[in-house]
Amino acid sequence: MDVFTIRDRWIHKFNIPDAAGARLFWAAFVILLVTQFSQGTMFILDYPSESFPYHLFMVAGVIAAIKVLAFNDFKDWKELLLAITIGLLILAGCQLSNDWNFIYYYLVVLASQKVKFEKIVRVFLIVVTLGILITIIAASFGVIMELTNSRTGDPRVRYALGMVYPTDLAARAFYLQLFYVVYRKFKLSLPELIIGAAFTFIIYAFTDTRLDVILMTLTLIIAVVYEKTINLIKIIGNKYLSLIGVVSILGIIVLTYLYRASNPLFKILNKLLSGRMEFGHQAFVKYNVTFFGQFVLQNGNGGIHHGAFDYFFIDCSFLRILMMNGFIAFVLILVALYYLSRKFMQGKCYSLEIALLLIVASSLIDQHLIEISFNILFVALFANLSYFKEDTEIQPRKKFSHKTFS
Repeated sequence: MDVFTIRDRWIHKFNIPDAAGARLFWAAFVILLVTQFSQGTMFILDYPSESFPYHLFMVAGVIAAIKVLAFNDFKDWKELLLAITIGLLILAGCQLSNDWNFIYYYLVVLASQKVKFEKIVRVFLIVVTLGILITIIAASFGVIMELTNSRTGDPRVRYALGMVYPTDLAARAFYLQLFYVVYRKFKLSLPELIIGAAFTFIIYAFTDTRLDVILMTLTLIIAVVYEKTINLIKIIGNKYLSLIGVVSILGIIVLTYLYRASNPLFKILNKLLSGRMEFGHQAFVKYNVTFFGQFVLQNGNGGIHHGAFDYFFIDCSFLRILMMNGFIAFVLILVALYYLSRKFMQGKCYSLEIALLLIVASSLIDQHLIEISFNILFVALFANLSYFKEDTEIQPRKKFSHKTFS
């Protein structure tokens, strides 16, 4: 008799319902989501202490771990040992880099086993929408600080509306719109398209952020030509889609490594990327790539600064993971992306595959790939994706209710 059989017998003996496992997942997910969201707002100045959010992260992590150990199904000891080994590798990178997002995200991903992904998306949409509205209202009434800035030589003012930086607001808008469209499986009505276009325009007017506005526009265009997009990705296939993704990821890293300020082509590319190549190259100059990660001292534009400071920040998610979390974590991310793509294509979850492609494109430039308050797609690794299968009849959109958490 193995430990899993003993565990299941005890659960049966005490008549613990399967719903208890789902409730543990929701508790961990919402705590992590809300806490990480708040870290990207000026509410950070009102924390009781600097360690406050990290205590909440630990609570979420413990709850997720309990759910995994008490309710997850494992084929055998080898599968459990693999999950623990991957977790320890990720934990090593988090400890060395002093960036804990990855390990807590990983625990929530494991805890999501059998939970319906459409419910996860709905909760994400509710929490993030409420979070954005509360933050904007708080900033408007002076409850929290409202930050503005402008690009060098550009008179236009960019607004953060309570977030720590205007580009963070734009990124939140992109992910919010993307996952709404994903929830609708890219089948939008005309009013939804008009509202989406207006939302995109408003975000551009306030933040003057090119990347996220381009991706938001592309999301709406894909919704209009969705059937043709599906046919195209079917023709390309999972193998070549994955190859294109890997080449793009490695390509941006190699170009960043080879960057030379004196090269005219690199100058143009660096300008298009708002200086990201220059600072990414500095990461290679200042630090070596390690197996298990390292602490990388960074000073971004977000938040409050007192006096002059030397700006240095790694924006590209993939380069950020490589330099901070290490080569092992970088490989794990690539494997996870490949597995997601294969799962989506084999399961005919084409709306999720399109979302994955857009998120990879965003992550080539922005840093939010493994931040769960932006990107929840990794949770689909073990969640139930039956709602998103294209060969099933589309169910009428359900109203949000307390049953979302059951």
